[in-house]
Amino acid sequence: MKKAATAFFILSACAAGLCAQSHPTLDAMLQPLSTDIAALVGSIDSDIAPQLLPAALAGDIVGEAAFAGDFPHGTVILPSIGVTFGNGFATVLNDTSHNWQFTMKMPDLVQNALGGSGSDLYSASRQIFPYPTIQGGVGFGVTKGIEILANGLFIPQALTNTLVSAAGSSKVNSLSPQFSAATIELRVRKVLFYDSSSYPAMSLSLGGVYGDTKLGASVNLASLQNNSGIDLGGIGTLNLTTNTPILFDAQVFGMGLDFAISKRFPVITPFASTGLWYRHAVVSTTGDLTATITPATGAPATEDIAISSTKTDDAIAGRIGAGFELHFWAFVLHFGANLDLENPLVDIQKFSLTGIAANGLSINTGIRWAF
Repeated sequence: MKKAATAFFILSACAAGLCAQSHPTLDAMLQPLSTDIAALVGSIDSDIAPQLLPAALAGDIVGEAAFAGDFPHGTVILPSIGVTFGNGFATVLNDTSHNWQFTMKMPDLVQNALGGSGSDLYSASRQIFPYPTIQGGVGFGVTKGIEILANGLFIPQALTNTLVSAAGSSKVNSLSPQFSAATIELRVRKVLFYDSSSYPAMSLSLGGVYGDTKLGASVNLASLQNNSGIDLGGIGTLNLTTNTPILFDAQVFGMGLDFAISKRFPVITPFASTGLWYRHAVVSTTGDLTATITPATGAPATEDIAISSTKTDDAIAGRIGAGFELHFWAFVLHFGANLDLENPLVDIQKFSLTGIAANGLSINTGIRWAF
């Protein structure tokens, strides 16, 4: 996770135009870097935005299409785990036709920044990137086949500060990490058929979800690389230092209609669902840092950098899901998967970090108490 976070902050720190004022040679070199950086940051924000809705919906582990009846029948979702896989992070680095302008091509610059130990993670993140979530919730029948389900998560910045302090790592502390997240999902569903000997359970639900995630850090590239910057060959070394933290902010609103079906057997309940969802996602990255290039000879050139990037994504996409639940007395163990149909991809070439690609795939598991 630390490598992934470091990779994100290094990539995001490049979201600016640089203008070296004191060194004509460096000034000419840094101008095309500004164009490369804009392409990189635009790619990061564009790659993340379509994944926000599937990630917000992940962690929902109510597979059965209907509870046993009206209140007091229902369920309590204990902390569940959901992971959504997107088709890469900063995918513009995969585009061999992209015309990078800087002396060192951006893929090579990022690779050097991460170092050799991060090469596998770096390669894998360009074709598949995980968005994990942990959620809890509750659901219950109201009356006449009407059921309400609510789930979500809340991670305040204060909890992040406590965990960072407990970790006691000087490198983690130097990043001054910021992380907070909140997600709330609410569904109202109408039971069409209760589970019986004649019919499986069927229901139709209308739902809405809102998510807001903030992720930030302070960065000193040299300190992360044992006090050495990015080697630019005969030109010198590049270092990036934040003046104000780099902050990533992702917000998503979605609403949709789902049809679910399930059939309960003595120990196992298989289920399936299909639906249509609308999303509105906004991803922005802001910050302020200083770039310093230290040439082999002569004085270093320093310039302040303003980071500002925003991408908006609106779409309507279908989704399908399937899985099964195992019953252990009053507890239910859930295994399920959902696939977003806008641009679905599941490709396992070999079982390794660099041999798996996926997009819009969410895998959920957890335990809930049924009553």
